[in-house]
Amino acid sequence: MVLVAIEPYGSRVEVSEGSTLLHAIRLAGLSITSLCGGFGLCGKCRVVVISRSSKLSELSQSEVRRLNDSEVKAGYRLACQARVFSDVTIYIPVESRVRVKDRKAVTRGFMREVKLKPLVRKFKVQLPPPSLRDQRPDLDRLIDSLKAVAEVSEVVVDYESLKNLPTTLREANWSISCVLHGREVVSVEPGNTFSESYGVAVDVGTSKIVIHLVDLTTGEIRAVDLAENPQLAYGEDIVSRMTFANVSEDNLRILQLLLINSINELVERVCKQVGASVDRIYEIIVVGNTAMHHFLLGLKTKHLSASPFTPVVGRSISIKARDLGIKSNIGAVVTALPVIAGFVGADAVADALATGILSREDNVILLDIGTNTEIFVGNSERMLVCSAPSGPALEGAHIRHGMKAINGAIEEVSISSEGEVEYSVIGDVKPRGICGSAIIDVVAELYRNNLIDSRGRFRKNLELKRLRRGVNGWEYVIAWSDETSMGKDIVVSEKDINEVILAKAAIYSGISVLLRRRGLSERDISEVIVAGSFGTHINPFSAKIIGIIPDVPDNKVKFVGNTAIMGADMALLSVDSRSEAERIARAVEYVELSADPYFNEEFLSALIIPHKNEERFALTKSLLIK
Repeated sequence: MVLVAIEPYGSRVEVSEGSTLLHAIRLAGLSITSLCGGFGLCGKCRVVVISRSSKLSELSQSEVRRLNDSEVKAGYRLACQARVFSDVTIYIPVESRVRVKDRKAVTRGFMREVKLKPLVRKFKVQLPPPSLRDQRPDLDRLIDSLKAVAEVSEVVVDYESLKNLPTTLREANWSISCVLHGREVVSVEPGNTFSESYGVAVDVGTSKIVIHLVDLTTGEIRAVDLAENPQLAYGEDIVSRMTFANVSEDNLRILQLLLINSINELVERVCKQVGASVDRIYEIIVVGNTAMHHFLLGLKTKHLSASPFTPVVGRSISIKARDLGIKSNIGAVVTALPVIAGFVGADAVADALATGILSREDNVILLDIGTNTEIFVGNSERMLVCSAPSGPALEGAHIRHGMKAINGAIEEVSISSEGEVEYSVIGDVKPRGICGSAIIDVVAELYRNNLIDSRGRFRKNLELKRLRRGVNGWEYVIAWSDETSMGKDIVVSEKDINEVILAKAAIYSGISVLLRRRGLSERDISEVIVAGSFGTHINPFSAKIIGIIPDVPDNKVKFVGNTAIMGADMALLSVDSRSEAERIARAVEYVELSADPYFNEEFLSALIIPHKNEERFALTKSLLIK
C-alpha cells in the first residue's frame, strides 16, 4: 500500500501500488473534472505532483499528446493515466476541480468601530471649458477646479489619467467625477459616478485567500468570497515555498502569479455578486504573513528564510495595481500594511488593529492560531509578540486521516469513560476524515478519560474494542468503516497524537516565554483573545485540557474570528486606522523564540499534557475525570 496526500484538501488515502491517481482521488471522496470517464481522452483531470522524488509510471501516450513540455516540467500529470508506486503528494489545480463550496471557513470577524475617513475620495467637478480668453492647459484647469471642491493645496495626477484626460473632459462636456487617492488623481470619469466607489481588502493566508468588497461611500462590506491559496502546490508550509522561490527569479514569479491570478478571480466574483464594475475599485489593502507579503509583491525571500530572517521592507508600501497585474481601476493603488518581523506579518498587525489590544490598560493575550501562530502578550504600556512554529497538524496535515474543514470532516468528538465515541460531521454526511478542531477534541478526551498518559501514549492494558495495534502502531478508532464514506476506519494513532502535542507545545511555550519576559503569570491575564478561522472552531475546554491555550476561566476566552481581514477593512475605511497600523508595527516588541534562552526549557516542559508544571493548570485539572 502507498499513501497519496491530496492538496488543497489535506486529504490522505492509502491505495494499492499501481493504482491511478484518479482512483486515489475518488477513493478519498473528492471530485475532479474527468469528462471522458478516465480513459485519457479529454485531458481535463490534470494534477500537479509535488513530491518529485516519488515513483510514478512513465508518461503515457495520452499524456504526451495532452501535456506540453512546460506543463510536464512543472509536474503536471493526468490523474487517470499516472500510476503510483510510492508515497506521493499531489495538488489538484483550480482548473481541474469541481468547485468546492463547502469549506467551513471564517471570512469575517470582530472589528472596532471606525469613523469613515477613507484615503480614497470622489468629487463631482464641473470645469469651465477653454476659450480664447481662458487657454489654460487641461491639467491646470482640472487641478484648479478640484482644489476648489476638495480643499486640497497640492494635487498630482496619475499618468494613465493624464493620457486620457483631454478625451474624457470633452466627451463628458466638462462635467466629471474625480477620484483622489490621498493627493493623487487616480481616475477621471465622465458624469456623476459618486455612488460607485469601492475598495478591496485581501487576507492572503498560507492555506486560503479571503476577500472583501467594501463600499467606500457607506463603509458597508458589500461582498465576501474566498479561495484556496494555489501555492499549496509548492508546499503546505511557508519554508517549503520560500525554498522553491529562492532557487530562481522564475520560481518567485510563479508564486507571485499564482496569488495574483487567484486574487483577480476573487475580485471578479465579488463584483459580480453586487453588480459592481471592476473599474470602480480604487484601492486594494493586502495583509498576510511576511512570506505571503513578499510573494505577492515579488520581493526576494532569500534573506527572509535564513537567520536573522530579515524582510525586504517593514513599513507600508503602495504600488499601482496595474504594475502587479491586479484587476481594478487603471489608476488604483495596492497597499500592503506593515510587517513586524520575518515571521510576524501584516496579518498580525491587522489582528492587533481590529481588536485594539495596544490601547488596553489590562493585560491580554492574543493568539492567531495557524501553521505559524502569532502570539501577543501585554498591554498599552508594553506589548510583546512572537511567532510559534505550530506547523500544519492543527489544520489536518501530517495526521493520517486529517483533512481541512470541509464537508465530510469530523469536526467535534466526545469520548465516554467507557471509550465510546460520538462525533459530528460538517455537512451532516458520512465522514471521510477528521479536521483540526476534532483532533484537539480527540486528544483532550482520550487524556480526560485516562485512555492516554501525559505523553500521549495509549494505556495498553485497557480492554477497549476501539483500541488496537495497527500497521503503524497503536491507534484508536473514531469511526468504523461502515460509518464512513470511503468504507475504511477513521483512526487516530500515537503518531497523530504526537503531532498535536508538538503543535501545542510550540504555541504554549511561545506564550510562556512572553509571559516570563513581561513578568506576568496567567493570573494577571484578564482576557485571552483567539483569532483566525481555526481558533473560531476549537472547543476551549479541549484546548485548555491539552494546554494549547492558558488555563483561564471560560468567560476570559474570547473568539473574534478573522480579525486580519477586518483590520484590512479598517485601513480601507480610515486614514487614522492606517496610521495606527504603522504605530502598531513600530511599538510592538518582537521576540525571536529560537534565540530566547528559556524557549527550549518551556518547549520540553510543554511536551507533557497539559504541561510539566501542572500547578499552572489547576482549573483544568479539577475538571478532569479521576
